Amino acid sequence: MALKQIQVYVMLGIALLVNSSLLTEKAQARVQALSIISKHEGTADLYIIDITGQNLQKLDTNKAKKGGEHAWSPNGRFLAYAAREIGRTVIDVIDLRSKESRRLIDHPSLNHSPVWSPNGKWIGFVSDRNGDRQIYRINADGSNLKQLTKKGDNTNPAWSPDSQWIAFNSYRGPEHGAGNFLLYVMTADGGRLRKLGKSALAGCTWSPNGKQIAYATNSLENEIRNILVIDIDGNNLRHLTRLGAREWASSPAWSPDGQWIAYGFKRILQRPVPGERLPVGEIFGDSAIYLVKATDGLSEPIEIANELALDLYPEWVPEAFLSVSPSKEKRIIPWGKLKQQ
Repeated sequence: MALKQIQVYVMLGIALLVNSSLLTEKAQARVQALSIISKHEGTADLYIIDITGQNLQKLDTNKAKKGGEHAWSPNGRFLAYAAREIGRTVIDVIDLRSKESRRLIDHPSLNHSPVWSPNGKWIGFVSDRNGDRQIYRINADGSNLKQLTKKGDNTNPAWSPDSQWIAFNSYRGPEHGAGNFLLYVMTADGGRLRKLGKSALAGCTWSPNGKQIAYATNSLENEIRNILVIDIDGNNLRHLTRLGAREWASSPAWSPDGQWIAYGFKRILQRPVPGERLPVGEIFGDSAIYLVKATDGLSEPIEIANELALDLYPEWVPEAFLSVSPSKEKRIIPWGKLKQQ
């Protein structure tokens, strides 16, 4: 074989190796997306939107009456969600491959706010079956139910990355101030309870390294809810948002790469006078999803989606789910077109 031909083959081989390397690197690049449950087509369905806000995927799950609160299993195969029924709220788990659902929590009470532990073993949730709202833990297979909190009014549990701690919001009496919820942490079995932050009402989330917690704080005076971050030792409290009067940020969710915090946003349009009953749509404006940088000080929030139903609970989609090739079961919709439907 001529030397010139050999050189050509070598150059082609190098080019193929480089292109293969680039394609592999691109395929392995982390895709980040958020999930929401929307009712824009009349029934509650699961949607996934990437953090550019440009595309939305509707996942074919089932026709259960889902609430907004949902939690992914770490492997991305299962979804736990609150399902509304007459006079109660239950918690179901759906296999996103087979589309088969099973009842995880079936009790004649309000059961909501499922959160899947990062080790995949437990699902935490909130129930008022014994009066005030308490936090419970159950094995993912539905066995070994355990009540974790015993007093106060408790809500919005969030697992630490190592599955050993739970952060939550709790009202524990007049010493908190009238109706004022605070941020607490406890071990996964309900022990070593510790108060961490003040005025925490609308959700909390751990940083991926387990060193900080972001939470939605509440100002009753001006009806403002902002997103704050605090170290787990109670130091270094800082604002991530500074909203105006009657603007609410809620349900913060820290991205797996530690760079972003997603949250829901809504604005109070008017308050009903005593004795007056207004439709929810007249009290609140449309909701939206925003991202804010978690690693900086105050930065400009980025709007991902708007004109949504109320009570948003954005969740980060597991990378294991996103790595699966798209199939006919996922319907891709431009976000602008979704708003027109």
